[in-house]
Amino acid sequence: MSNSISRRTFAEQLALAAAAPFVALELSPGRGPHLSPPQGAQDTEPSPLAKTLAEAVRLRYGDRLSDDDLKAITQAIHSRLQNVDQLYKVALTNADEPAFVFAAYRGAER
Repeated sequence: MSNSISRRTFAEQLALAAAAPFVALELSPGRGPHLSPPQGAQDTEPSPLAKTLAEAVRLRYGDRLSDDDLKAITQAIHSRLQNVDQLYKVALTNADEPAFVFAAYRGAER
């Protein structure tokens, strides 16, 4: 028995793995996935990358998702991609320190 997968299956799985961090599903008991579109993301048209990643989600889970779910997923992906772009715009130098410094608790001072 062969464990090989087709190129198409591999590409779909790769796209899903890339999209996984951007898609956060709220699972309500007794209901399917419910997504609330992020605020401010409804105004803009999703980027081509967001549409492509949402298409990968549709290919994988399309039989379980409605059109509204797919729109919400596309908007969520688009919003997260915009957040990533904003993070990349922040210039950090090697001298920048973190917001906190970890120090292990070693008991009461002697």
